[in-house]
Amino acid sequence: MNNKSNIQHPKDVSRFTRWVNELDDKDKNLDPLKRKSKWILITAFLFALFAISFIWFPTGKVKPHQVEAPLAEPIINAPTNSGSSAFELPVDSFENQLKSYINEENFDKK
Repeated sequence: MNNKSNIQHPKDVSRFTRWVNELDDKDKNLDPLKRKSKWILITAFLFALFAISFIWFPTGKVKPHQVEAPLAEPIINAPTNSGSSAFELPVDSFENQLKSYINEENFDKK
């Protein structure tokens, strides 16, 4: 007995939702052949719009420009070489203390 068509729509449904529901009901009441041909035409029209958009709005042109490298400025305050390589990764303070302790022992032995 509970059929979906017998259920009343609540009054707080928006106007757009009621409009879509009415159009859906009209579409369902159409002859199946007319309904199918209508959707084929709509789909073909949308596909044609999509295809035409590539012709009507071609892709943007990229204008390459020369990128200039920054000028090398002389380093005024050059740090002195502390015996570590420029390729060494930074280490924590414990390793720094250990390295200095080892270097002190080697210095005393010589």
